[in-house]
Amino acid sequence: MEISYADITCLEMIDGGTFGDVFEAIWNSKGLKIAVKKIRIPSEEEEEMKVQREIQNLKDLEHTNIVKLYGFSKDPENKICIVLEYAECGSLYKYLHQTQYHIPNDLKIDWMLQCAEGMEYLHEEKTFHRDLKTKNLLLFNQYRTLKICDFGTVKEITTINTELTGTCGYMAPEVCENNGKYTEKCDVFSFGIVLWEVLARKKPFYNYENINELALLNKVCKGARPKISDIEEHEDTDNLKPIFKMCWQHEPERRLTMKKVVCIIKNHKKNMLYRV
Repeated sequence: MEISYADITCLEMIDGGTFGDVFEAIWNSKGLKIAVKKIRIPSEEEEEMKVQREIQNLKDLEHTNIVKLYGFSKDPENKICIVLEYAECGSLYKYLHQTQYHIPNDLKIDWMLQCAEGMEYLHEEKTFHRDLKTKNLLLFNQYRTLKICDFGTVKEITTINTELTGTCGYMAPEVCENNGKYTEKCDVFSFGIVLWEVLARKKPFYNYENINELALLNKVCKGARPKISDIEEHEDTDNLKPIFKMCWQHEPERRLTMKKVVCIIKNHKKNMLYRV
């Protein structure tokens, strides 16, 4: 659905990224607070049509743990603007790394179950994210609800992709090794990194912070992974280790599916409840 830009009042910028800047805004006629992402793409009509088609496809995605996409607009500079659900609690990344609040272990596990269920839904819809990371996970409902966002890099699984897309530190080794070819198992690898980050409350590969991205990618391709010892203080670490190890397998076919990840985390939550 195309939304008139005259019906949108942009307020302050929330965040800037590779694919565009995100603004807090008001959808005037609906009296609704929204997020508006102004996309940085070439102005050619063909490219704009591709983005509009992608937005229309994504608009049909409906899941509790997927940020709602309302439609698109065009600003006075002719930039395409994606109109999204507004996250009042900000990103998971900011909550983990820019606050000092204590986060109970059961809440961390619940966040990751919600993330896994959202990713399972995307994969069932033959869609993958290609840039799963904590900056693209938003919090709602007093930090209890997690939703996946930023589909600026989403492609349908049936599309042959040869672009090197993703964020260093979360990127699966085969994205670099196979000329950027991407499958849903790349999302699974990224999920494993996010799970470690949430439990450890540390940034991925923090111990390599002084090397450049290409050097880090090379280390990942050679087997480097985040340090499991950083989550040893988490309750039932031994029950969670198999998730990391199976998500981080070098060979994509040996990784878990998101459906299996959901099953394992649900069983883990049940075991936690039985011991209370």
